[in-house]
Amino acid sequence: MRTTINILAFASLVSLVVAAPRTTVETRTLDQIYQAAQKETGTLRVAWGGDLASSSDGVTAAFRARFPGINVNITTDLSKYWDSRIDRAYQVSNRRDDGYDVAVLQALHDFPRWKAEGRLLNYKAAPWNDIYPQFVDRDGAYTGLFVFGFGQNIVYNPNHFNTPFAQNYLDYLKPEWKDKLILTYPNDDDAVLYLFKLIVQKYGWGYIDRLVAQGVQWVRGTATPSLVLSRNNTAGLSFTSYPSSADIVAREGTDVYMVWPQTGTIFKSTPVPETAKLFISFLLDNEWQNTAAGGGFATRKSIDKKGVFKQPGLDPTSYAAFMANRQQVEAWRFQFETTLGTPQGGNPTYYTV
Repeated sequence: MRTTINILAFASLVSLVVAAPRTTVETRTLDQIYQAAQKETGTLRVAWGGDLASSSDGVTAAFRARFPGINVNITTDLSKYWDSRIDRAYQVSNRRDDGYDVAVLQALHDFPRWKAEGRLLNYKAAPWNDIYPQFVDRDGAYTGLFVFGFGQNIVYNPNHFNTPFAQNYLDYLKPEWKDKLILTYPNDDDAVLYLFKLIVQKYGWGYIDRLVAQGVQWVRGTATPSLVLSRNNTAGLSFTSYPSSADIVAREGTDVYMVWPQTGTIFKSTPVPETAKLFISFLLDNEWQNTAAGGGFATRKSIDKKGVFKQPGLDPTSYAAFMANRQQVEAWRFQFETTLGTPQGGNPTYYTV
């Protein structure tokens, strides 16, 4: 009898697994999805993670040019503010609306939680099998779209640069860099926090004390150092920024750095699902992928010319593991706050000089 019951239970379980819907890979072209999206009414609301208000201007212009007649509103703000707004919208709407249709964020810990809460729409864009499996949810609930990182590139203004160049973090402790470093508060940005965690693990807390003694200008936001350098008439550099203006250039360093897949998702509550699918598909299409990668790292294997998983000492998945452990994140954040104090200044997304 026990054997019969176990067999029946197993058969029932198998039938449930077989009956469970599987997310198939998109077979439609962009133009075919566009046709379906044109039948929808409303504006696609995209929460775009970034720390410069204009950082989504390029994708907005490209999407509108490629798909005339599709209404889209892409708004940039810090990822840590977006996830708070999205969760609040979900709460105040009694779990009926997430406030946005698509989110593209750095806050990687939010996606598994949102999936577990049943809030995400499974979708596998056409290039799905070309994306590194480490960067996607196997059911298609969320997908790595671009590879970003900090620490690999050192940014500076060549119009003002007239001192020996730094190659690694120890170089920043030399006398010539006294009062010439502009860095992002690690206790204000989780990605920068993780970079500083790697630095501490390599050089120890004594290094941080010596770095602070160099008279670092600490700022909010990772675009801010570059913007300051573009308007500063003294030599300086940053390893927590990227070229956010035309007169700033980047040069590769030789020390530890971090990367992560900036990840996108579609919320199940969206009233314009075909338009949302069109947007995600557009971001993963060859043309935009090549633009975003610029010959560097990418989440798509065929676009990833440098080989993000082939770099010595680099684990592209470690930031996601770090973000998933919120107790660890908070412990590291308060360690730096103990040394640097609370981050000063307003929302860096709207930085102006």
